[in-house]
Amino acid sequence: MEVLRIWGRNLETKKEIRKRIVKLRKERDPYEWQCATRQITDLVISHPCFLEASDICIYADIKGEAGTRMIMQEAWKLGKHVWLPKVEDGEMEFYLTEGPDELVSGAYGIPEPSGNLVFKGPDALMIMPGVAFDLSGHRIGYGGGFYDRYLEKHVELTTMALAFEDQIFDTLPAEEHDICPMFIVTQKRIIETDDKKQRP
Repeated sequence: MEVLRIWGRNLETKKEIRKRIVKLRKERDPYEWQCATRQITDLVISHPCFLEASDICIYADIKGEAGTRMIMQEAWKLGKHVWLPKVEDGEMEFYLTEGPDELVSGAYGIPEPSGNLVFKGPDALMIMPGVAFDLSGHRIGYGGGFYDRYLEKHVELTTMALAFEDQIFDTLPAEEHDICPMFIVTQKRIIETDDKKQRP
């Protein structure tokens, strides 16, 4: 599928981009999703940031997002600590999850961890979702700002976002408080963002 592009005066709003990408995800062929997810998984689990991390903070995919289940399985196989998010009272925290049987259906059908041990850091690889990304690392999320607020408090985390190629834009509308992932992994490449390049 052709990569979507936006330019100058044709710049779309975040709301319009979210609507367009969600429609693409719903229309994606299941076999295409499976193949692309496998390719993303292979790039992630062979990446030094994954191999060297003892703790992985990661989302459970829903509604056509880039899949994360095989990444979790590899992390558990390697003896890593796997932490999944849950939102309570408007704030997101990550909870230790030691296997798929510790995931339960939460709000809006989103899989949530059932444990109560909260991630405190300091170091981990954060694997995050998003609706759209640009080549500089700007991210459009789902509008709740949960990851931006969480990462403001955990600036030491290594951040990696997963996306399909049709979620990558040349340029996106950005705001000062937006936090960019250091890496974006698609089924075709690993993008080192401006945030990664500016770090020592």
